[in-house]
Amino acid sequence: MEFIGRDEELKILEEQYTLDHSFVILKGRRRVGKSRLLEEFLKDKEHLYFEVDRETSASILTSLSAEISGPSGISLRFSSWSDALRYYASHTEGKAVIAIDEFPYAVSADKNLLKEFQSLWDRYLSRMDVMLILCGSSLVSMNGLTENYKSPLYGRNTCDLMLLPFTFRQTFTDGDYRTAVERFAITGGVPHYMMLLGSKEPIEGAIAMTMKPGAPLLNEGEYLLGSEFSNLSSYNTYLKAMANGNRTMEKITGAVQAPSNEILPYIKRLMDTGTVTKIVPVTEDKPEKSRNSQYLISDHFLALWFRFVYPYAKSISRRESEVAVQDLKGHFVDAHVAFVFEDVCREELRRYLLSQGICAEYGKYWGKGEIDLIALDRKNGRAYVAECKFTSKPMGLTVLNSLKSKVSMVKELDDFDITYCLFSVSGYNDDMAGKCGDDVLLFDRGELVN
Repeated sequence: MEFIGRDEELKILEEQYTLDHSFVILKGRRRVGKSRLLEEFLKDKEHLYFEVDRETSASILTSLSAEISGPSGISLRFSSWSDALRYYASHTEGKAVIAIDEFPYAVSADKNLLKEFQSLWDRYLSRMDVMLILCGSSLVSMNGLTENYKSPLYGRNTCDLMLLPFTFRQTFTDGDYRTAVERFAITGGVPHYMMLLGSKEPIEGAIAMTMKPGAPLLNEGEYLLGSEFSNLSSYNTYLKAMANGNRTMEKITGAVQAPSNEILPYIKRLMDTGTVTKIVPVTEDKPEKSRNSQYLISDHFLALWFRFVYPYAKSISRRESEVAVQDLKGHFVDAHVAFVFEDVCREELRRYLLSQGICAEYGKYWGKGEIDLIALDRKNGRAYVAECKFTSKPMGLTVLNSLKSKVSMVKELDDFDITYCLFSVSGYNDDMAGKCGDDVLLFDRGELVN
């Protein structure tokens, strides 16, 4: 796949490269393009790139020895990581760049490896012209390297870089906006999924990727979770409940018939990996103390997978996917794309407000009614409240009037001046012409049209 974007991440890595010695942690979900980013960064530099496999410690060291031996033509065999990396660094002219991919596999194979790397960095590599990059997809493991003060490597890294999926705007260049949103709702901006989807129509592409014989992503959800957790049955159960629209703890407990104290530890771990996010109304004065919370699957592909694929996995494996396909075709928009579109609109509103020099807090509101999107500009005392409609019909005045009615019932917005924002993918009815004042912004396909 052609390398696109990642300008900011490449800039950060290049800045680290200019330091006398640097220690970079590079992490991100599987399929997000970490290895491809490293390839692009390393292509014009003298470097050692080594991808660790799920093997024994001895086998891994044999492979590492072969990787270091390759260019020299000399057969080398190292008995430890320290010996291998010290040899490479000391025999490299100029800066030695060492990139270890899937580092958590090496740690799993050797429980003493983190202490060995602590000594290696403190006594040798940090005193040499070295750039050390440790890369991994297991966010539980990678986060533990820098966030757990008991970790032997805690406080030693000079950079902690999380590689995120592409934003909607990074995936959309031209073409039909509505189709681009649907495609983003499937791939979530993950490069590997974008490549698999290719130029297929969104729904047909989703079926080919997940529901047809030999579908490459049929088991993707469990593959992703399996790299982080062991007891998948509980995680699968709670994610399935959330994918079916159960967002509050009360609804989740009702759906799975389990108490909240049993569920919360699992959700906390899902939050630690970025799979689930906890939100409270943006109008809350003390969000950290709020009990009015919702839990959402933040990974768009996983939300799609747990809603439309996981419940039918056995039938799909038996090549009896008719019901699954029917469900996807019938509810792709209302059960999935409509919610992803709210996130897209948040990105589009932020893009517009930043172009106007306006910094705001973004979120939702629920209580007496629900508001899809609110941006609070506390500095200027203005709230931008939005309705996001992913429909095939143009938006009319009734939507604006409904939004105004909902806002009038939210007492937390009483002290703000209000700007009403409407987001459509199908334009607006004629009844909107001349009926919208200066306090109304209309966005069509992401662009301001009034």
